[in-house]
Amino acid sequence: MKDATAAFLFLVVATLTGCVIDDLPPDAFTVAVRGEKPACAIVLPKDASPSQQYAAEELCDYIKRQTGVELPICGDAARKIVFETVNSPQLGEDGFEIKCEGRTLRLRGSNVRGCLYAVYELLERFGGCEWYASWYEEVPKLKAFTVPQGFVYSSVPTFLMRQSFWYDFKIHPRFAARLRCNGYEHTGKNVDTKILKRLGGNSFRFGGGLSSCHTFNTLCDPKIYFKDHPEYFSLVNGKRIDGRTQLCLTNPDVLAIVTSNVLERIRKDPGARFYGVSQNDWYNFCECEKCKAIDEEEESHAGTMIRFVNAVAERVEKEFPDVFIETLAYQYTRKPPKKTRIRKNVVICLCTIELDFARSIPESPYEENKKFMNDIKGWAQQTDKLYVWDYVTQFSHYVQPFANLRALQGNIKFFRDNSVKMLFEQGAYQGYHAGFAELKGWLLAKLMWNAQADVDELTREFCTGYYGAAAPYVLEYLDMLHDHQLEISSNPNNPLKIFDPPDKPPYNDPEFIKKGDELWAKALAAVKSDRVRTDHVKAGVFSHNYARFESVRLKNLGKDLKDKPESLTQLRKLLKIWDELPRRTVLNEWYHNQLLEEWRRIDEGRPLPPQKKNK
Repeated sequence: MKDATAAFLFLVVATLTGCVIDDLPPDAFTVAVRGEKPACAIVLPKDASPSQQYAAEELCDYIKRQTGVELPICGDAARKIVFETVNSPQLGEDGFEIKCEGRTLRLRGSNVRGCLYAVYELLERFGGCEWYASWYEEVPKLKAFTVPQGFVYSSVPTFLMRQSFWYDFKIHPRFAARLRCNGYEHTGKNVDTKILKRLGGNSFRFGGGLSSCHTFNTLCDPKIYFKDHPEYFSLVNGKRIDGRTQLCLTNPDVLAIVTSNVLERIRKDPGARFYGVSQNDWYNFCECEKCKAIDEEEESHAGTMIRFVNAVAERVEKEFPDVFIETLAYQYTRKPPKKTRIRKNVVICLCTIELDFARSIPESPYEENKKFMNDIKGWAQQTDKLYVWDYVTQFSHYVQPFANLRALQGNIKFFRDNSVKMLFEQGAYQGYHAGFAELKGWLLAKLMWNAQADVDELTREFCTGYYGAAAPYVLEYLDMLHDHQLEISSNPNNPLKIFDPPDKPPYNDPEFIKKGDELWAKALAAVKSDRVRTDHVKAGVFSHNYARFESVRLKNLGKDLKDKPESLTQLRKLLKIWDELPRRTVLNEWYHNQLLEEWRRIDEGRPLPPQKKNK
């Protein structure tokens, strides 16, 4: 085994240094040698699934790009790469095994995604391939692609569902699959369903138009019912409301309407695993006498919610015993009820929206993090299939640097240890180049597969590949940013929140800004002859200068900034980079176009419209 490892290391070093390999390792399984006929063939099962066929095509494509050799699929050769379908609870849908013995290299896993992920492991481990973004990958040219004899490896993911919900992952599912993400609930509408089928399909699909969040208005629409039945909707401050309302969850007619609509939607769109029955995206829970009594008894507004969802799920189970009804533990329903327990066909989606993200959940001194720890433990006592909706970007200022990198692995481990099986990491899902979006999306994908991975080494690997010669300066900037934020957030009253504006430390700290300017200038200089990596660095420059400019703008709302020439200079730099970036960037979740229009007005000296400060 030591000899095989040494041979492999020699091959990697030779490849990276550009050396010519005259003699292949004597005990290697040779997949392909540049300039020679194919050394082996790919053998698929007779009933190969679309994902297994796609896996073979991916392997052929990358081997050809690396060595110039095109492997035959289902051809005849002395050596074989054999795809084997294995259905086992240990491997599940996504786990895999790689075994090299004699003249056979076996890639074993389910016909859902296991064999596909085995291919990507093979390409990464022995081909040096890496996928940093949909438009940027490393595919080294090789003299030969070999695997050490006796190599045996197996891997299963930390979480059953893994969705790194950043824009690049959202609209490029093939890129997401190469990083072993399998959650496609919010995949872009323009994605071909045939592509998803070849990637193993969506084992966690929400059906019937009932997505994983905010379906009350879909199931009992106030536009249809409120006029004749205001009692169906929330009583707030003594009045039934139809705007930004929730449902009155103790009203039997509401239960009947919602249940009927859920069943109808399942019948029209069968085969999905989940159907969502969940509160709207605001507060205004019902305060009527019956709802209030239950919530007081349960010591949580999840009392009425879970009793209601349980009742829907009980009826659904009679007709569709394999279907799960999903609901949110979000904001006012985050705390589990004291008495009521969820049914076995109910899935809770627990959301982290209120937390401090400078440190991991158990490490933060922020009071809301401590409450969340109690909440997740309470839900974990009721189920072994928790679903967590985690937030990993700054939503009101997407491109602002958001210093949460040092919290990511700790949070993922914490979720793993508290019965979480499905993890949805919501980043900037509307455009590219949010604050280090590409790095964070990639890191999260790696950590959701293996929570124990070395996150510092992964960060260095990404920055080296994605930023090239600029990597040392980017890494120094990241360290500086996070050191500042940890110092700030050591005070429990200064958490890092997902709606924080940039008009606060460290973004308004002159020393931080000055040092950041120096580092990004060095980063740009280091890659000046590399057009693609210059674009990568420019996105970081944009992020740094965005925080710098917006810190000033937010303190001077409605003003034209004529008396702040330095800020106007920064704005013009921002607009210049904006026009140069080759991919779609979005500044925030809600006010993107309004903010861009204001920037243009300030730049051109045009009057500004009346304003109020965004949250």
